[in-house]
Amino acid sequence: MPTRPETEDPAALGFTPRSRVRWLAPGMLVRTGAQVAVSTLFGAFTDRRELQSIEPAGALDLSGPAGTGAADGEFWLDYVADVGDGFDATATVASQLAADELELRHGGHEYPTKAGELLVMGGDECYPVASRANYTDRLVGPYRMMLPWTDRPRKLVALPGNHDWYDGLTSFLKQFCQGRWIGGWKTVQARSYFAVKLPGGWWLWGIDIQLGTDIDEPQLDYFRGIAEQLRPDDAIILCWAMPSWVESGPENPEGYAPMEFFERTVIPNRDMLRVSLSGDYHHYSRYRGTDEAAQQKITAGGGGAFLFGTHHLPNEVRLPPAESHDVNKRAPVTYRLERCYPSKATSRRLRWGVFGSIYRNPGFWAVPAAVYLLLGVALGRAFPYLAGDRWWATSVSDLVLAVVLVAAVWAGLAAFTGLSRKQNAARRRAVSGAHLLAHLVLVVATVAGVELGADVLGWAALGSAAAIPIGAGVVGGLVGPAVVALYLVLADRVGPIGVNTTELYSAQAIQDFKCFLRLRIDADGALTIFPVKVERAVRWTFTGGDPGDRRWYRPAGGVEPAPELIEPPITVPKRPVTSM
Repeated sequence: MPTRPETEDPAALGFTPRSRVRWLAPGMLVRTGAQVAVSTLFGAFTDRRELQSIEPAGALDLSGPAGTGAADGEFWLDYVADVGDGFDATATVASQLAADELELRHGGHEYPTKAGELLVMGGDECYPVASRANYTDRLVGPYRMMLPWTDRPRKLVALPGNHDWYDGLTSFLKQFCQGRWIGGWKTVQARSYFAVKLPGGWWLWGIDIQLGTDIDEPQLDYFRGIAEQLRPDDAIILCWAMPSWVESGPENPEGYAPMEFFERTVIPNRDMLRVSLSGDYHHYSRYRGTDEAAQQKITAGGGGAFLFGTHHLPNEVRLPPAESHDVNKRAPVTYRLERCYPSKATSRRLRWGVFGSIYRNPGFWAVPAAVYLLLGVALGRAFPYLAGDRWWATSVSDLVLAVVLVAAVWAGLAAFTGLSRKQNAARRRAVSGAHLLAHLVLVVATVAGVELGADVLGWAALGSAAAIPIGAGVVGGLVGPAVVALYLVLADRVGPIGVNTTELYSAQAIQDFKCFLRLRIDADGALTIFPVKVERAVRWTFTGGDPGDRRWYRPAGGVEPAPELIEPPITVPKRPVTSM
């Protein structure tokens, strides 16, 4: 049993509780952008997955009596993804995973559940980028404080998401592939991908797709070797770090290609694949195939990161997309959206919160303030008739300066719009052009308004040289963020999938609407999935030396998190019903 800390000092805790990531803070944007660029560049030439082939291969076997651990033969496992962000949200989910039992309710029914003997983390274990400090403060610390010890140690496996790859997987391999403890959970994998043999003829496969690229050959060889161990009546739960079933479509026809290739070339019989799990999208959604196989595809990325909206989720997807150029692809199968959380109506309503939240991103106001200041000076010089006293004469150099600055701002806005990779280029250019126009109109109105106000109020002594940059900078800092917020709300309505929807929600950093999955395999091999939601993230306070609570923190005000089921438990047969 670890020594209980007596104070909340980070030296005593072993970590520093971190606030939620504010994604539009200028420093955060620059640091994250630089690290993403570097990781993308070097990821194209070096692949840490290939070096892992020297590590021991094989499956973790939890299928026997020692693996089940339960007297009644039930085996429980938990799945959570996108976890290591703000302290309160991460700790809220960790508290539910740590509890020995949860009584879950839905529609007047109660469902007793037990903590998973295996915890699966499905990607993006820390934000904004992987590092030793971020893993310690944003993941290990919150989980350890909720389950510092247990009489029945639990096992943990993890997949890297794109944020785990932003340091080239270095920190991930140290944290999850060296048998370390995270509170009462022990990491048990040797590579960034894994296979676990479960009771009842079930297998859990976790695939590392790096930054969305194809699967490396050593990893394919690993899973082909595992596939040779499958029996004809076995079934597979496949974990994948991004919901490529939703990412695919006419705008991204090859988004499903890596999964399609894996299913076709590695899995002996596609009917064995019964469930696909993913995070990356910070919400819950479940699609069910309409073919005989009726495979379930579930996204459960509500482990701690900011909420991502559900209103753009298609009601149906066809996999693989008809637009895919893969000549070996199978005939498309339709999958229907059965449930999402939060609801699409709630997701749309939450968009409007960006008008207040955008001002809570530290220092973001300085970005439009600086842009407006520069544009105000340039436009005032190039078009002196905007200024009442005509204090500068127009020159070619002034016009060139104005054009260059406007073009630079447009390029920056186009790059921002370009984060919506699934949108076509023409649509992105049009949207970024409209965004630029909105800011230009406000800058021009400010330049003219400042001069008019100076004349009316008799402030001519201030001079245009000072009045224009001061006025433009102040308006940029005060009103510019609201223009960006308005842009985000309107851009989200463009096309069937929206533009900059991720930025619309990351700007708000909503900590509520958390979710994870609890799975049960019965003694007869039946699989049941319990999708769990926690509507409100709880604020946590240090408990001090409270011997009656193994947790190091307790909810502020004494109100515990309130877990419930998102929908009734989902029963998944090992084989399609028609072929059983």
